[in-house]
Amino acid sequence: MFFKKGKSMLFLLFILMSITVVLGDPESAEDYKGPVHCASCHMDPMEDWIYSSHQKAFNDPEFQEEYQKLGSPESCLSCHTTGFDEEDGTYINEGVTCEECHGPGDTMNLDTSPELCANCHSGPYPTYEEWKDSGPSHLEATCTLCHDQHTTELLAETPTETCSSCHGTHLEAVEETKHGESGVECAECHMYITPPDFEKGIPGSTGHDFVMTSEELDCQTCHNRTLSKHDVLGTDEFACLSCHGEIHSLELKLINEDVLPREDSVRLCAQCHNERYTSWKQGTHGKPEDPEAQCVECHDPHDPVVANIPTLPVVPERRPPAGPSIPFTAGFIVIVGVLGFAIILLRWR
Repeated sequence: MFFKKGKSMLFLLFILMSITVVLGDPESAEDYKGPVHCASCHMDPMEDWIYSSHQKAFNDPEFQEEYQKLGSPESCLSCHTTGFDEEDGTYINEGVTCEECHGPGDTMNLDTSPELCANCHSGPYPTYEEWKDSGPSHLEATCTLCHDQHTTELLAETPTETCSSCHGTHLEAVEETKHGESGVECAECHMYITPPDFEKGIPGSTGHDFVMTSEELDCQTCHNRTLSKHDVLGTDEFACLSCHGEIHSLELKLINEDVLPREDSVRLCAQCHNERYTSWKQGTHGKPEDPEAQCVECHDPHDPVVANIPTLPVVPERRPPAGPSIPFTAGFIVIVGVLGFAIILLRWR
């Protein structure tokens, strides 16, 4: 066990020394000592950092592609390098090393506040700004409550497990819903993410305000349901939530906030379709002896024409019967004329 751990440490030190060689001698800059110096005491955090997005911040292919496309602006280097000097455009190390967050040399700044992270996670990727807008409940949830500060990954295995550390009771209820049974992660709805447009100066979205809006997420993102006729209730999710008022469980909800099971659609439909509901109550399907006859047995709730029942064949076009043809009419007149002439001759005799 010790041998394997020792090999891991030696391998890590070799990588760190290689990084130092590639990026330049950190001793050449005042105070900075480089990641090898930190690794001599902090091997475990260093093993986490070596595979993190912080370590890869400069050499990440996606960053390099965008960086070069924009003409390699120096403004990018303040967050993608360590020890960047705005005056001459130089830096100590590529990527975000220990000293970028903990200070140069033996400073060992242990600040883990969101404001420290905001030095880079702002602007084009406005994580900090979105977090500030997330409301009082999330302002207590600092970066390191959800993320490991060295790996930058979530502390839990999935986003939903991360949310459950604070929203456990809520998630227990969601697990029993259609969304929960389908394995829908909280982040799929609550963390809307878009890339920034650097050329137009438009920031992206990182989803750290945890809010869904009509511009960001519509139910039809996942549910391909075209609302025919019921689109009078509104557009996008506004129409959906007019009936599915409880978005997590997708149960039916009345205007008075009463929640109905999905198999009980009659009371929901009756809110708007009063005359039809009255007729239904007075008819056979609304009688107590037929209590299972629900609206949705005949009507698709999203396209409420009569569904599920085969329609009758198309009635053929009806035309008035055609009159006798001209040759037939002429022949008939000739025959009648001949018979009439013969009768007259017989009388004269």
